[in-house]
This record gives sequence, structure tokens and C-alpha cells, in this order.
Amino acid sequence: MKAKTFLYLIVMVSIGIFGACGSRTGDQHLSASDTTAVQAQGIILENDTLAAIFAHYIALKDALVASDAKLSGEAADRLSESLKPIHGCENTAVLAQEIANSTDLTLQRSAFSTISTDLIALFQHAPLHAGEIYVIHCPMYNNKAGADWLSTSSAIKNPYFGDEMLTCGTVTQEIK
Repeated sequence: MKAKTFLYLIVMVSIGIFGACGSRTGDQHLSASDTTAVQAQGIILENDTLAAIFAHYIALKDALVASDAKLSGEAADRLSESLKPIHGCENTAVLAQEIANSTDLTLQRSAFSTISTDLIALFQHAPLHAGEIYVIHCPMYNNKAGADWLSTSSAIKNPYFGDEMLTCGTVTQEIK
């Protein structure tokens, strides 16, 4: 009975973790540099696939903060590739590829908003061994409809406005 209960618990946790983008992923083995990039920022995720996705997402966010469309495209291309093998994340991967194929910061930021919504849901259930992931909200983006993003720090560096409104936003959640 204990083994069945434990197995059931593992299955339910797995569904919760991958339910944000989809129902399931294979065991993806990614390069150590992807995981190291996230670990250098204090975040240690249990799953290498999630660590790579998070690292690529943070690189994209940082490029948008810097208002660098070319760098955003490069980071989005890596994010798209890391999302493609995950069943249910295909639409998020397509959005990341749209960013990669564009040099229009407005379009990139719009797609980033949707990607952020998807990945916030994913990382709210991701098992962390160390660190905190912050969900930050900018109330001014999208004609004051607002938008959220993930960060490794509680310091506000807004990817939706860059230098125009660099510190616009508040931490709304800490994922531990």
C-alpha cells in the first residue's frame, strides 16, 4: 500500500510540475553549462531541463531589460529549443521562436508577456533545491493591464520598458 501511495504522489507531483505547459516531458539531458548558469544566480532546480529553460528565460529577460533586440532573439532561440521537446509547451516554444525571428522590441516584449505567464505557472510547481525565484508585476505594461515576469532577484529591472521605466514593478510572489 505504501508503494502505491508513494507512486501516486510522484505521478501527481510530475503532472503538477509539467501541467503548466503540458502533461509530460521525457528525461532531457542538457549541457552542464545550462545548469551552471542558473546555479551561478543561486537557483538550483531539481530537473536539468527546467534549469536550462529557466536559464534561457532569464537571458531573454535580461536582453529585454537592456532593450537589445538582437540579444533577445538569440536568447529566445535557445529558449525555444529547450521548450520544444516538452509535450504541451509547443505553443510557448513557437512564441519564443517569434521573438527569435523578430528585431521589433514591441513584438518581442508582447510575446515575452505570454511566455512569462506560461513559465510562471510552470515554475510555481518546480522543485527548488536552493534559491528563490521571484514573480514581479509591472502594472503599467499593455495599457495598464499589467504583466508579470520571473527573476532571480527581488531588485526590479523591468523587461517591458527597459530604461524608460527600469524600476517599475513590485514583487508579487516568492517561489521557494
